[in-house]
Amino acid sequence: MTDAGNEQHLAGLFKSSFKNTYLDSVHKTHRIISLCNSDSSYASVNKIKTADGGGDLAFKISFEFPLYITLSHPICRFKSHRNYPIRERLFIANLGLVPVFFSSLNFMTVLKLWGDRADSFFNPANTPLAQSETRCWELPEASRPAEYSSMNFILQNSSDPEEADKIISDIYEKYFRLGYWAFPLKGFSPSTHLLHGRTRISSQVKISKSLYVIKEIDDKPKKFEMEGKIVEAISVTLAGLSEKDGSYFFSYFPAFIDAEIAKNISKDTLGTSFVNGVVAQVIQPKKPKLSIMTIIADYGESYYDILSSLIGITADRKYSLNETVADIGTVGELREDVFNLYLEINNKLKVSKTLSDTVSNSFDIALNAMFPIIVEDDQKLIMIHPLVWGFLKKWRLVGKNNAEQKEILINLVKQMELSDKGGFSKIFLSDSAEFFAGLGVKKSQFVRAVGRLAKDIRLCKMIRKVLEVSEETYA
Repeated sequence: MTDAGNEQHLAGLFKSSFKNTYLDSVHKTHRIISLCNSDSSYASVNKIKTADGGGDLAFKISFEFPLYITLSHPICRFKSHRNYPIRERLFIANLGLVPVFFSSLNFMTVLKLWGDRADSFFNPANTPLAQSETRCWELPEASRPAEYSSMNFILQNSSDPEEADKIISDIYEKYFRLGYWAFPLKGFSPSTHLLHGRTRISSQVKISKSLYVIKEIDDKPKKFEMEGKIVEAISVTLAGLSEKDGSYFFSYFPAFIDAEIAKNISKDTLGTSFVNGVVAQVIQPKKPKLSIMTIIADYGESYYDILSSLIGITADRKYSLNETVADIGTVGELREDVFNLYLEINNKLKVSKTLSDTVSNSFDIALNAMFPIIVEDDQKLIMIHPLVWGFLKKWRLVGKNNAEQKEILINLVKQMELSDKGGFSKIFLSDSAEFFAGLGVKKSQFVRAVGRLAKDIRLCKMIRKVLEVSEETYA
């Protein structure tokens, strides 16, 4: 398909199947493009026009360093492979749609594969997804690098995936577990994605990742069809943590839990545990809505588990609202916000007494383990955007010992902050630039690259902020 063909064709299907969500998507796209046009601190986007050229329909972004996606059997549960007639069946292509965790941007999306790549991925003989495996893929730099579309899919282009280094895989596993949160939103949100063929959208999937308490669970599984597959799941009642206007609360709703996950849940501990998990709300034309928990990132059974999750939620919220590239305040401010949140919701999160309940500095212990949050010497906190790791990989600055990696990250943040305030000469002569020169990088090229990275991060933060505005108009 042409560069704009994916979006133009999908937009027509989107509008006819889910008009309100489509209108919300277009409204937010216009807002993002307008902000990019008016503020030079954001990286530029590649605008995609409507078929008649009359307006902006979507946009694409590419980056000058590797990107990362995470795949597993649960994450890719609803992947689909289908024939895709082009130009009224004059040519038949193979289309593969693979839901993935877009580690570099910290939300769920779809990897769109065409032709031989789709056939290869879905070939049972060489499938990359064993039942128990989690894989982190690197999409390396290429002549035509991978692109992210604002209609929430990734085009691989000429970037052939490679398995990521273990250190990168471990880093992104931590982001997914305690750094990625997505409360339910109306309209088109950062993790809304579409599964489709040539003539229709088969499913609109809205992802939420939060803390859940399982209130009731049935004994017998039920079956339903999803993307041509029979899914076996257990009916449950969930209480899920949500947020609105800075207030947090639990709301109850009926859902299903994938039968494979349900096997590992003990009814004996339902009242004294919680789940850090992903719920997919699946909306299919002419079928009832389904809410199904497909991924459990963690089980919580102690006060320490609660603290770790609430630190992650609170830090992520602070970061998403903050205008800077990394600053999220001080340790004292975060501690106060976390304990206020705990007091607000502790009547729902019940856990058994453990040794961690008696440790007076349990907050500090949990915080020190909460990478990608870094505590600086003056008790200020910085949060590292997941894009940073692809940038550091390009410059061969990943894989140092813990102390040196922390120093690299702190100096990188300082240099990004300088890029907002001074010209090239001031940044070139800064202590942070000298630090990186001492590590063997070409300083002038690195300074320019850091300036672009700062704009990329600001763009990604702005996109998330716009998409997380939940419009009551768009159900």
